[in-house]
Amino acid sequence: MGNREQTGELRVRVDRLEQLLMFDYEPGTADALFDLCTNDGNILVTGEVKGPVTRIRLADLRERDLVLMVLDGERSMVQPIQLRKAV
Repeated sequence: MGNREQTGELRVRVDRLEQLLMFDYEPGTADALFDLCTNDGNILVTGEVKGPVTRIRLADLRERDLVLMVLDGERSMVQPIQLRKAV
């Protein structure tokens, strides 16, 4: 069974001008992935974690409350994101 952490080592920020969500995370495995989901679990974007900073384009997303999930080997992290409150 893997370790599960809430927020843990994820530092998330949003660049409204460039319409990017960025998160700082240095992956421990070569196949680390992220999912950006709605609050009810629908996956909107999935991709590879490219540490130390991974960028996700937000231009086509209409959701305001999202969940960022990072899966890195046996480790998983979850970070809720409220875009209306993001700086």
